[in-house]
Amino acid sequence: MSEANFEEQKKRITDILSTMFTFLGLNGEFRLESKPNNRIGVKISSDDVGRIIGRRGQTLESLQLILNRIVGRDDKEFPLVLLDIDGYAEGERAPRKEGEEGESPESNRPARGGFRRRERGDRDDSSQVRLSSKEQLERQALDAAKEVKRWGDPIKLPEMNAHDRRIIHLALKEDPEVMTESEGEGTMRQVVISLKKQEQE
Repeated sequence: MSEANFEEQKKRITDILSTMFTFLGLNGEFRLESKPNNRIGVKISSDDVGRIIGRRGQTLESLQLILNRIVGRDDKEFPLVLLDIDGYAEGERAPRKEGEEGESPESNRPARGGFRRRERGDRDDSSQVRLSSKEQLERQALDAAKEVKRWGDPIKLPEMNAHDRRIIHLALKEDPEVMTESEGEGTMRQVVISLKKQEQE
């Protein structure tokens, strides 16, 4: 990646993130770095850490997915952008100050793949989960499948109930390139979308 090209990509990413943060009422500063395998890492510094990470990392994951959809829409060769704040995506979050918004570092430590999975004994706060419409879930499934096909890495969707998981599975059932499977325990589980084995060989 040439220096001029990287600077252009950095500006595009920063402009888009700034717009997204302004729209969401968040503040943040972004430090970008080139990573191996055609990827760009974004370290976010903000006083809104808890809001940016969201419940079990869902907000950070959604921001990353949306950002990659935007930058890749007009440039299919644009590098994959990986967001991190406070070391969260790498499992290295710094201890929080007392009274700071968000969950504790231990409860937020992510699983392999970047975001924390449900542990045994976690409460099923299904009453607090805002269910998406069928159309939104289908769109989420299709968008995630496109990212999986483009980069080859599995994507874990946020935890959802059995009804919503079924919509995801059915939306991608006929796709010859990807497969879906549920992961976790309890009523709220995650759907993992990945390339079919023959695509990985």
